[in-house]
Amino acid sequence: MSILNALRGINGEYEVQRVLGAFGTLTYIVTPPALIWAGKVQVSITEFCVAYPAGLAACITATAGAIAIKDRQVAKAKAETEASA
Repeated sequence: MSILNALRGINGEYEVQRVLGAFGTLTYIVTPPALIWAGKVQVSITEFCVAYPAGLAACITATAGAIAIKDRQVAKAKAETEASA
């Protein structure tokens, strides 16, 4: 599975939640180290090592949760449609 295929939903089209989640997580991964390297942010290595993984986990969890809820609702709506037909 390629990265671009992971951004596609059940129907094979790109989904907003997946694209925004991937973009937000990628931005979170790149920005803090870049800001620290550029000297724009002064933070100790201990603070960075404690806060960075927790924030990354929050990004991934929020994205996965939003996708799971949406997929569950889509499956539920399809099942209801098929049952009423």
